[in-house]
Amino acid sequence: MKPMIKLLLLSLPLAACGGGNNSQSNIQKEQPTNTDYSKLNASSIEPGTLRQASSGELAELIKNGLRVSLRDNQSYGMMIRETAVVNTTADSKSGGNFSGTNVQVDGVDETDSVKYDGKYIYLATPVDYSSGDPITNLKIIATNPASASATEVSVTPLDTEHWGNVSEMYLVDNTQGTTPYTTGLATIRRSWDFIAFTDKVVNDVSTDGKPLVVDDADKARTASIWPYQMDNGIDITLYDVRTPTTPTKTWSLAIDGDLLGTRKIGNTLYVISSFVPHIATLDYAADTAEAKIANEKLIAQTSVEKLLPEYSINNGTPQPLNTANGCMIPATTEKTDGSLTLINITAINLATQQLVESVCVNGNAEGIYSSTNNLYLGGSDYSKWENWQSFTVVHQFALTNGGVDYSATGSVEGVLSWSAPSFRMDEHNNHLRILTTNYGETGEPDHRLSVLKKVSGRSELEVVAQLPNKNHPETIGKPREDIFGVRFNGDKAFVVTFERKDPLYILDLANPLDPKIAGQLEIPGFSTYLHPIGDNYVFALGNETNDDGFATGVKVSLYDIRNPAAPTEISKHIFGSSYSWSDALYDHRALSFLSASADQTRITLPITQYEEVKGPEYAYSRWVDTGLYQFEINGLANGKVSLDYVGTLVSESFGVNEYPLWNGNDRGIMHDDALFYVHGPNVIASPWKKADNK
Repeated sequence: MKPMIKLLLLSLPLAACGGGNNSQSNIQKEQPTNTDYSKLNASSIEPGTLRQASSGELAELIKNGLRVSLRDNQSYGMMIRETAVVNTTADSKSGGNFSGTNVQVDGVDETDSVKYDGKYIYLATPVDYSSGDPITNLKIIATNPASASATEVSVTPLDTEHWGNVSEMYLVDNTQGTTPYTTGLATIRRSWDFIAFTDKVVNDVSTDGKPLVVDDADKARTASIWPYQMDNGIDITLYDVRTPTTPTKTWSLAIDGDLLGTRKIGNTLYVISSFVPHIATLDYAADTAEAKIANEKLIAQTSVEKLLPEYSINNGTPQPLNTANGCMIPATTEKTDGSLTLINITAINLATQQLVESVCVNGNAEGIYSSTNNLYLGGSDYSKWENWQSFTVVHQFALTNGGVDYSATGSVEGVLSWSAPSFRMDEHNNHLRILTTNYGETGEPDHRLSVLKKVSGRSELEVVAQLPNKNHPETIGKPREDIFGVRFNGDKAFVVTFERKDPLYILDLANPLDPKIAGQLEIPGFSTYLHPIGDNYVFALGNETNDDGFATGVKVSLYDIRNPAAPTEISKHIFGSSYSWSDALYDHRALSFLSASADQTRITLPITQYEEVKGPEYAYSRWVDTGLYQFEINGLANGKVSLDYVGTLVSESFGVNEYPLWNGNDRGIMHDDALFYVHGPNVIASPWKKADNK
């Protein structure tokens, strides 16, 4: 892995300007070095298809990006990471009566720090700093659903010197025979990621590759952000877990770049990463003609191969992730454009331990959505928001047995939003549905659904329908209401907007050429997560609110959508007061669903509950407890449906601790009538419906 400068970057431009070829310098006077970068363009997202760049085009594209970064003192926006994907099911793991990772698309697995295969819980513990040095482990816990018990069988310490905690894991299955079983575990880690804001400027490296730091406050103040040189990469490690008591590392892959997101279909892992090319010895504080000339010579003399990401297997010799003529760039790229961001979609066969293919795209990725057939990268342009001209570009890549193939590009009005952008995209019956928002001068949102389809024989996703439209002019959301939750489900979509109340909109998408609003329901509060329960009901998680629109507690509710024109709220439960919180509000993996029978669906989610304490002079919120809340949807077979709260498994409470010690990775695993609650580094086992201190 090569050392690289980590930049705070959203996206930079595409293409070129001279660096000069001095091959004839021995027979004629050397031409002046051009350090005037004023005519270069920091290229932005542009509508239009992609094309493959030549080696020369890619070299100038990247080098112009470096020149623009020098010219503009690298004042970039923050790179957006997926925090991190239509038909929805309760869990991604079949073959047993147990819950798995809650995913967006059936058949497309998503990463999590906890995985379960019906026999063992695989847990990547949060980083523990209590002993001074950071510590994190891979734990394997055997479960016994019949006795509702769990036993730790192995603890594998993980290196934290370079790599951070394991936030992403996938199971590897043996698919031979009639009964698949787990053979391996893939962990995905990012290098420790930080930026140093300092008056110490890194402008050189020593012979051993370490940065040389010079004290120069005057130079530091001339730039808005200085990069800190560091190794920035992604580590994928495979463990053989066929003997759970002694898991063994069998294979590792390191990739240059920053992790944006992952998906897994079968045993093929798709890693979406972003790489920022760099030249370690560039002087970003250059303010003299000599220093600027030295920078330009460095850029001109650096080969494009040294500006591309690499990968290494089992800490072996680094190899190029892409070839110099293997990147896709917008077809509208011009010679004066410059861009630094390279997005890679890398396909890895976890079963055979092989890197299958990596596709390179110049641009940015704000939302990642995957069906079982196609992967989509969405990027939004926010620069023209004030005159309602913002737009989103979506690239479609076909997922094939041989890897990943670029298919088509489309563009729509509006932007994808920072909150769960993947849930705003959906593929159904060869159509891509996407929900975007435009904002005017006063921030007034205008929401629009667009339906796109690939044009036969062309690399174009064409907009074939929109909503609102001439025949259906009703807007999605009332004035000033923004979108808080979106869920597509086959021929329907559910949208929650909010300013003071929570309108739930049901969109009828049965005819992709004629989308329309089928009905709406207006109730207090708002929902951030929606989960279809069959075709007739929708489970919702959000917050209750007061008349001023402020959250007053965590709310779970169930909607009856059997009559889309007149949806109703069957029941709701509200927990805690202001400041009460659930990880599941903005991380769908914190919810678990299990179809226990034709008549019953079980649901778990963590809630950290606060209560309002009124004193003689003022009131304040005090933490009460953190626990796994259990719900049942009953009566699904006979139509007499109810959402019932059945208990809480408490992990921490006030009195024992002043504040909760662990948060962020709480998960509930249901298996038959047993419940396993992952909280921090621990697993709490209990029969279903057994409540602690509630």
